[in-house]
Amino acid sequence: MKKRNTLIATLLSLFFAPGIVSCNDWLEVDSSSNVIEEVLFEDPAGFRTAVNGVYRLLSQQQLYGRELTWGALSVLGNNYDATRLPGGSTSSAFSYREMAAGNYASSYTADLIDPIWEQGYRVIANCNNIIQYTNERDGAFFIEGEVEKKMILGEMLGLRAMMHLDILRLFAPATRADDGKTYIPYVTAYPEKQPEHLTVAATLDKIIADLEQARTLLAEVDTVAYPTRLSSWSARLTSAYSTADFISKRGTHFNYFAAAAILARAYQWRGATGDAEKAYQAARGVYIYSVTKTWFTFTPSTNLAVVENNVHRKMPHDIIFTLFNNNLYAMVAAATPNATSQSFFIKNDGLLFGGSYADDFRLNLINADKTSRRWTIPTGNQTAYPTADIIRQQGPLAPVVRLTEMAYIMCEYLVDVDMTQAVTILTRIKTARGSKTPVNSVSKEAFLEDLYLEMTREFLAEGQTFFLYKRLNKPMYNGAGVIDMTGRYALPIPYSEASYYL
Repeated sequence: MKKRNTLIATLLSLFFAPGIVSCNDWLEVDSSSNVIEEVLFEDPAGFRTAVNGVYRLLSQQQLYGRELTWGALSVLGNNYDATRLPGGSTSSAFSYREMAAGNYASSYTADLIDPIWEQGYRVIANCNNIIQYTNERDGAFFIEGEVEKKMILGEMLGLRAMMHLDILRLFAPATRADDGKTYIPYVTAYPEKQPEHLTVAATLDKIIADLEQARTLLAEVDTVAYPTRLSSWSARLTSAYSTADFISKRGTHFNYFAAAAILARAYQWRGATGDAEKAYQAARGVYIYSVTKTWFTFTPSTNLAVVENNVHRKMPHDIIFTLFNNNLYAMVAAATPNATSQSFFIKNDGLLFGGSYADDFRLNLINADKTSRRWTIPTGNQTAYPTADIIRQQGPLAPVVRLTEMAYIMCEYLVDVDMTQAVTILTRIKTARGSKTPVNSVSKEAFLEDLYLEMTREFLAEGQTFFLYKRLNKPMYNGAGVIDMTGRYALPIPYSEASYYL
């Protein structure tokens, strides 16, 4: 919908089923939005409604509910067999095949690309609106007092930065291929109708500044005020939730560790002098909680090794931050019209998991027909953990960042500083995933090749493979051969982009 959207229209969509609110209805709401927003933010509960609305936007199919996880990004990352992607007679059915072929100018591909940009900036606009209203309030106004004000500001600043980072990583060149041109705007005000487009470097500076501030704000929230909300995977992801308990399930909100993890990503992506160490330090700040406090662990082999009853197929124990959408199973089913020939078939899994890697537990996350088990309804059952519980608790999860990625960031830095420690960390991750193949530490080059293949295995169908090889400015590798990505690593900015700064 190429029309101006506002926070209140988004919030109204929380209470109406899809299809009930037409474009004209949204426009009618827009005309009086300022008045309604003022009423909404007069009540501290209204802030909570607004924050939940942002997470709802993030979890939709245009972003992390599909395209930025198992959808477009996994297609771009060559995770799937392009010849067997969904096809058909409708424009949307051809989109993934056109994207896999690098036909970004196709109108079919635009059906995937444009909504990512549009929804992304819609999220940013909502974050900015909440930030502005929150800054106008004293801490005593909020239900939990000053700590809740810090929580809301930290989450919205962090999400604003994270969304800008993913838009930048998609629509602009990586730092190693940067041409110094301007690409995307960094929007920090609401409304903002004509924001300035910035260079990659300038955009990353703003992203990092927001993430640093978010991490500072959220440190007190998640490590001092409410540490038990994050100290185990069950507390982060499966604790009882009600509208009266806004601070539950911190793993599904942008928490302190998410801020540190995305900050590590941003430093690594920027890659300026000293950034590798800064990325390492940010990642280590998360990783250490898996060593000294065991807040983050790895999914046990007993919950992954049995193919049909692998009860933790989303590997929730090491998820740092995830979005949550109860319709994920239905979205996956709708995107695969013919499961026998048109689906998201994992590509070259036999080569990534062949030989000694045949014992890797992640191989059990791939169905016999080579589709991903991560995103499909589980079969089988166990008395200790019934299938109904898996569907209810883990089915809606759309992981955004994991502990393993923090380990990989640390290893990439340590290979030049302390190879012994790098080998120790990578060995720990491989062992946790069931691999019996020793880390290749013959040379730096051999270690990095091993590391990047390990990352490729871990990132399958979760959306990060594309960003890995784009950051490195290398051809795409899938375990069998390379794919020339010249001219294909930056998506075209939509023609409609000027309409989405609000």
